[in-house]
This record gives sequence, structure tokens and C-alpha cells, in this order.
Amino acid sequence: MKALLFDIDGTLINSGGAGFRAMTRAFASVFNITDGLKNIMLSGMTDMLIFQDACKASSVDYDDRTFEQFMDTYLTFLGEEMPKENPEKMICPGVRALLIKLSTIPDVHLGLLTGNFAVGAKIKLEEFDLHHYFSYGAYGDDNWDRNLLYDYAIDRLYQKTGSIPRSENVWIIGDTPRDIACARPHGAISIAVATGIYKEEQLTVENPHYLFADLTDIERFMQIINK
Repeated sequence: MKALLFDIDGTLINSGGAGFRAMTRAFASVFNITDGLKNIMLSGMTDMLIFQDACKASSVDYDDRTFEQFMDTYLTFLGEEMPKENPEKMICPGVRALLIKLSTIPDVHLGLLTGNFAVGAKIKLEEFDLHHYFSYGAYGDDNWDRNLLYDYAIDRLYQKTGSIPRSENVWIIGDTPRDIACARPHGAISIAVATGIYKEEQLTVENPHYLFADLTDIERFMQIINK
């Protein structure tokens, strides 16, 4: 049994700034602050942590009620922003062909490990007709700490299949140092891909198990998961 846990933004797709625009609009709607996400790190972060960081940077108080209000408003705006055309909006190179190949292998279970809210992940992936490849996952509304999302994903895989893969048969695929770091405490295998904001040399210093420029080399990817 093999579990492949994919990040979304910068790994599977580029939303063309839809997430940032939707979050900025939602923050303005809830707190009446128009530039609340200015200078806030988004890449590799959970949506919950982005919200917390934006609140702290803007010196506004927040609680469960305002978080829920922000999340609901953001998801509404994300549904409006995702269909918009943008020159950077795309499926990352090689992704569709790789998912088609992996989905034909019976003992490979494709999942998500992403900082996106679960509904947000679905909105983003459905725009590119990719969501149906993933039958379980862990999301930014499960926990603010990305490293803790691993257990949520594996538990949901167990609920789905009745089995738990050995850690050396779990691959975490992502485009940021945080994706690489997420694999370490669990003994999982990290596959870094330089299709986000981090270049290959920046990802190399984080010591991933494997590094790809993009996911077009399906033969090499298959060799790795079949070792």
C-alpha cells in the first residue's frame, strides 16, 4: 500500500492569484482592512495560520466567530475568483499525465496534504478537473500546524481502506520547504518540485529525499515510488 500526499498551490496548480484576491476581499469584509494580507507569507502556510498572521499584523482581535466568518466569506469569494482568466493560472507541468498514470495503479492511494481549507481545495482543483483524483486528505481547517496534518491524512486513509501504510511508503509531494519539513517527523519520503516560488537550489538546501524541476518526468517518478 502506497500513499501519495500532494500539496496544491505551486505543486498541482497555480490559481493565478485567486486565493490571494479572495482572502484579501474576505479580510476587508470582516475587518474593514483593505490590505490585510500585504507582506503576509502565503506559500506553504495553512489558511488558518495565514488568517492568524494577518490579524496579528493588522493588530485586530479574532476569535472562533470571526474566523468562521472569514472562512465562509473567503470560500464564497474564492468561488468567484477562480474562474477568472489570468496568464499565470495553469495546471503545473506534467501533473495531469502523472495523475492519470498513478490513478491506474491499484495499491497507490492519491491524497492531499494542503494548507487550503477543504472546500477551498475542492474549488481550486475542480476548476482544472483534478479533484476527482483525490479520495482523502488533510486540510488547513484541520489544524494550523502543517506538520500535524499528516496524521489526519493517514487516519482518513485508514477510514477509507482499513489499512495504514508504512511510513516509508508515504510520499509527500510539495513545492516549499514546509512540505519537506512535514515529512521528516513522520518518517515519510519527501518529493520536492520547483514549480512554485522556490527554485531548485533553494529546495536542495532543505534536503528533500528527491527533487524535481517539475513533474513531467513520469518515468523517474514511477521508479522512485516503486523502489
